[in-house]
Amino acid sequence: MTLQERVWQRRNRLRNRFPSLASSELPEAPAPAAAPRRKTTLADVAEQAGVSTSTASRALNGHGGLAPATRAAVKDAAAKLNFQPSALARSLRTQQTFTVGFVVPDVSSPFYAAALKGAQGRLEQAGYRVMLMDASLDVDRELAALETLLSHQVDGLLVASTGMPRSVFDGAVGAAATPTIFFDGVVEGTGEGAVTLDNEGGIALLIDHLVEHGHESIALLAGSQRESAGAARLRAFHTAMAAHGMTPADRHVKVCAWEIADGRRAGLELLADPEPATAVLASSAELALGFMSAAAKRGARIPNDVALVAFDDPYFGDLLEPPLTAVAYDPRQIGATAADLLVEAIRSETMTVEVRVPVTLVRRRSCGCQPEASQ
Repeated sequence: MTLQERVWQRRNRLRNRFPSLASSELPEAPAPAAAPRRKTTLADVAEQAGVSTSTASRALNGHGGLAPATRAAVKDAAAKLNFQPSALARSLRTQQTFTVGFVVPDVSSPFYAAALKGAQGRLEQAGYRVMLMDASLDVDRELAALETLLSHQVDGLLVASTGMPRSVFDGAVGAAATPTIFFDGVVEGTGEGAVTLDNEGGIALLIDHLVEHGHESIALLAGSQRESAGAARLRAFHTAMAAHGMTPADRHVKVCAWEIADGRRAGLELLADPEPATAVLASSAELALGFMSAAAKRGARIPNDVALVAFDDPYFGDLLEPPLTAVAYDPRQIGATAADLLVEAIRSETMTVEVRVPVTLVRRRSCGCQPEASQ
């Protein structure tokens, strides 16, 4: 018996003989803490399977030249020991991190959320994880996001730019030679590829449809001109109007931030015009919602007093009152296509590729179409 055990034995005898001493006694010594569990290593798996560490590594990484029984024994040992391969060790061995940076202007946007889902599914199939960064519609924050991702040595970048100048982008990413695919918001003249919407075709569909309803005075809620999509839709608006022999009044073209509040502000200005347009084309779902809010405040009825169409078709478009006529597309397809291009760019040197995603017109009541004409 150790000295400490003899001391505690005497203490317990005294406590039994003199109960009044119990309140003044020191608390019993706590039980020794259990030793922290050691993380299972590849060497542990090899020992359990009765093979060398190199053989265990080859079995777990799918290399050939091993007997089926050996491969099965290693995998069985890894499962029993709950072995988790080290991503760091894999990165050191392959000089890859198997991560991809995903930068968007606004992570709360349904469009970017859906694009992320499409991209993440394809990237996970290819063995890559995603690091998501929100630029908050700010070029400086976008630059900071890129620098953060590059410091983590991502293998590639998927970027929807808020309008970063090419010189700034090349200064941040060019030296790292990190493959980059743009989607929606493009930095022209750089990167390994881009996936964009058919902005020109979509705007033309909306203008043609409003002309079919007899509108000759059409206003535009244009998105930010700093971003490629906003600039493309404004150019397409003027082109489509000219194709019908119409020239919009300057006061009927409002450049907005991609926000509901700014769409509402611009909408109130349009509705206060002494000679208001009879129809409004919103360059995004957010701007369309802003205009609907402005119309409600002014008491303007859609479509009786003013027709409304939008480039984006939000998932809740048919639940609005009135339901929104819009150009539709699948944002998940955009993300998935961009991810496919990026994986190809990471794995092999490819020429710059640009993919244009088609759009379709969905007719609802906000433009004046009757319910039976909706689709």
